[in-house]
Amino acid sequence: MKIRKVVATALLTAGFGLGITSTTANAATVPKSIRGTWYQKAYYNHSLTIRTKLFSHNGTVKQGDSKTVVAREGDFHVMTHKSKFRFKGGQYHTIITHTVGVGDAPTFISAHLRINGKRRHVLLQAPQQGHTFYVLTHFKPTKVYHISGDLKW
Repeated sequence: MKIRKVVATALLTAGFGLGITSTTANAATVPKSIRGTWYQKAYYNHSLTIRTKLFSHNGTVKQGDSKTVVAREGDFHVMTHKSKFRFKGGQYHTIITHTVGVGDAPTFISAHLRINGKRRHVLLQAPQQGHTFYVLTHFKPTKVYHISGDLKW
């Protein structure tokens, strides 16, 4: 009888210990589709680097101000969730979106678009308001690329 109580208590304790484990994102959970250096030419030159353990964001505003944000590995989070997306006038499709960073962080959609006649892997940066998605590319663009669409959470 005592052995049953000891075994039951050990199993219960182990079950609670496994059920309470933390699920924070680490380097292994950063999707390969969004890793790398991404460029965007908006109103300022913008580059975004997503590595396995580091997220950095560099922007040079027209006035010459520069902003660099580097998040330490402990502050770095990637949340992945399903959403519905459609291009202007199209039908909704289920996609996977990635929110990179903490707090008021941007949401990205990994996609393939035709740019200058070539099919390229791009990141669409979802707007917080409105319907204009900015396009980030692996090459330094000479003009602003954006696309209209809707995103349902």
